[in-house]
Amino acid sequence: MTTSSDPRPAGLADGLVPFAATAVEITADPQDGPALLRRAARRLCADAGPHAVLDSTGGELTARLEPGLHAVMSVSTEMRRDLAGTSLLRLNLRLSGRVTPSPARLQHWAEIWHRQALTAQETERIAGELPLMTATVERLRHDKPLAGHAVLVTGHFLTDLVHLVGCLAELGAPLEAMTVLRKDYAYQWRHRVYGHLAEQGVHIADSTDTGAVRQHAARARADNLACLALDDGGYVAPVLLEGIRAGVVTTTSGVGRWAGVVEQTMSGIYRLEGRETLLPFPVFSVAQSRLKGRIESYWIADKAVATALELLPAVKIEGQAALVIGYGNVGAQIAALLTQRRMRVAVHDADILHLIDAHENGYVTARELETLLTRHQPLLIFGATGRTSMSTPQFQALTRPAYLASVSSRDIEFDLHALEALTAQTTATHPQSRPSMRTYPMPGGTDVTVLAGGRPVNFHETDSISNLHSDLVYAGMLTGACALATRPAPPGLDPAWADTVLEESGLLEDYYERYGPPTPATRATAGAPANAGPPATDRTDVLTAEPV
Repeated sequence: MTTSSDPRPAGLADGLVPFAATAVEITADPQDGPALLRRAARRLCADAGPHAVLDSTGGELTARLEPGLHAVMSVSTEMRRDLAGTSLLRLNLRLSGRVTPSPARLQHWAEIWHRQALTAQETERIAGELPLMTATVERLRHDKPLAGHAVLVTGHFLTDLVHLVGCLAELGAPLEAMTVLRKDYAYQWRHRVYGHLAEQGVHIADSTDTGAVRQHAARARADNLACLALDDGGYVAPVLLEGIRAGVVTTTSGVGRWAGVVEQTMSGIYRLEGRETLLPFPVFSVAQSRLKGRIESYWIADKAVATALELLPAVKIEGQAALVIGYGNVGAQIAALLTQRRMRVAVHDADILHLIDAHENGYVTARELETLLTRHQPLLIFGATGRTSMSTPQFQALTRPAYLASVSSRDIEFDLHALEALTAQTTATHPQSRPSMRTYPMPGGTDVTVLAGGRPVNFHETDSISNLHSDLVYAGMLTGACALATRPAPPGLDPAWADTVLEESGLLEDYYERYGPPTPATRATAGAPANAGPPATDRTDVLTAEPV
């Protein structure tokens, strides 16, 4: 921090008042600080336009971003070093002006500032947390199976996405032909992941932009490449089917053709129901694989239950009623975890075999969901079906205040439009809503509170499962992508084929060797991943008000 007898910080012009500040924390060598700061400053000025002029004043960088808005940028080093000899650098941004910009403008400049690409130390640390993906690349990289393919990835902007894109590139997929569809969740590292991908030349679009899929295919045709997608929630194959039906997407052989889609979520598989025979390409279903169902489900359920209970107000849950809708792999784990928390658990599933399974495992069940809602009177309801599980009839069946927690992609589990319509029928006043929940006062006085805005609670203000857990499914997706690119498969959806590929790939053997019974070799290497220093943080992604 600059010390001066002048109360104004260095670099400020006369009449400018400081009103906002933010910082990005980066793991890097101290000598790299000035270069990283200048790169961040250039990114800010590029967004501001040609009128922005970068200047240097007393070790700080300054720039005018827009009329009356000035930026002062500096770098500082925390007085601690990790075991690998790197330090925590802080890139600081302070804004000043004569008129305070709108909150939206402040948010905009904060986002641009935080789009700082990951450093080599950070990517090395992340790779150390994802050994199964790295080993998959080592098994397959010599043939460059993804060369000649324009890869489209739908992804949560978490650090494991950075390594996934890097692995795809090592397997031959050209970065400049790659598209990433961004799932809009407020993750801690989302801006830095965006900046890293953008710096690599990857095209970025919102997952809700249906035109992005066609634009990706058009670029592939121009570059003489085939298309291949790694999807997370049914953002690609259903769009392609609609495009084929409308005559705006072609599936001819050669450039621009779709080699296939890897899908990792059941919600994405459900969106293809009844249209499997129309698929002109194979869908590799990691979602339905034994690999995902047997291993990953517990991690998702554990995170979902922990987050939902944290979001509840102060309430004693022991002895209270809970309901799990959907007794699939994740739902079964949620029911077991709630039972361990001493809640009285009921289960509903439209599939009679799943319902029988739940009954014989000791849960309260009924053929009709409304019956369970009325008689069991759940305080906490988990939706884990991957479709819409509650709408108007189910909301009207509630007889006591209830909290709803989704574990499905997007916000499809609970019909929020139906809740809005029911709310409009009552004269009750909405209680104060918070980002973590919204309460809907129902006719008759029953409040329904939706946690995390109806989106999956396991993704709410958190990075969901850890990299060490997401590693397995991402490694399976890499395996599936390479199979689609190199192994002939009939069009359509064949879960058995995906299971065969995954179980012949060596991935599960690798997993067992790493995490199964310890051997002398694994005992010698047990512990933290190589070069795993303390993670850099990106806590402040908005400009905070500064005292005048």
